[in-house]
Amino acid sequence: MEKRLINFRLYRYHLLPLSTDESQTSMFPKKKKKTSEVKEKKNIFFNTVLGSLVESKNNSNPIRLHHQDEEYFVFKIAQKKTARITQDFKNQTVSNEPYSYVIINNDDKVQKIAISENGEAFSNTDVVKNILTKVFRKELEQFQLNIAIEPLFDSKNFWEYVEKYKNDLTYINFQYIKPNLADISKSLPADFKKFAENVNSHESHLTIKAPDKGVLENINKNNPVVNGLVEYSSDGGGNIKLKVKKIRKHLNTTDKPVIQQIDELEIEGAAEQVIKLYKTIVE
Repeated sequence: MEKRLINFRLYRYHLLPLSTDESQTSMFPKKKKKTSEVKEKKNIFFNTVLGSLVESKNNSNPIRLHHQDEEYFVFKIAQKKTARITQDFKNQTVSNEPYSYVIINNDDKVQKIAISENGEAFSNTDVVKNILTKVFRKELEQFQLNIAIEPLFDSKNFWEYVEKYKNDLTYINFQYIKPNLADISKSLPADFKKFAENVNSHESHLTIKAPDKGVLENINKNNPVVNGLVEYSSDGGGNIKLKVKKIRKHLNTTDKPVIQQIDELEIEGAAEQVIKLYKTIVE
C-alpha cells in the first residue's frame, strides 16, 4: 500500500463558564450550578460531551468516535458530497464522504486538539474547527460552559517578521482568549487577566496603531507586555495581526500554524499502536 502522510494542525481550547457571577445561575433553571463548580468540573463535563459523540448523525458532517482512552479521544468528521460520474455509458450520481481526523487531549493542564488536513473533505482545518466549535458549544450549554478553540503558532516566526519590518510596523491587533490554563496564562499580563474576568469577556482585543507617517516603537522581547501577549497567543491563547508600510496584506499568525506529520497507516492500525501515537501528537 502506498505510504500516505497526514499533516495535523494543532489547536488549544479553553473551557469557560458562561457567567462569572454566582447569582446568574438563575439563567439556567434546569441545570443550576455555581460558577465555582463549573470551573472545577469543566473537563469532566467536556469528557461527558465527547463521550456522547459516539456517532453523530449530523446532516452534512457526520462525526464518529474512532478511539478513546480516558481523556484522549480520536474522532473522524466527514463531509458529505455527491458527484456525477459516467459508467457503462450512463450518467450516475454517487455519494462520497471524505473525512478528517480530530484528536483531543482533555487533560485540564493540556486541552489540545489536532485536526488532520484533507483537501478532499475540507478546504482547511479551520473549517473543521468551526464545525466542532458549533457542536461543542451546543452540547456544553447544558453545563453552563463555552468553548473557544485557537491555533498554536511558533512565536519565532512572529519575531522574525517584526525584526525584518521593525522600521515599518504601523498596526498590531492582539486577540486573546480569557485564560483558564495555568501553564500558559502565566505569560499573559495580570491586568489583562483581571479585566477579562471582571467584565466576563471570553475574547478580547488590544489594538495598537502608529500615527500617520509614524511607526510603532519598542515592539521587542524586552517589552514585557508585548512579549507576554505574543507568548500567550503562540501557546493557543489567541492570534495576532500585523500591518507594515507598503504591504497591503496583514500578517496573521494563523497563517504560520504548528504542524505534526504522521503516516496514515499508523493511525489506522491496532488500537494499542493508535493510542500511543495520538498521545504523542497532543501531549
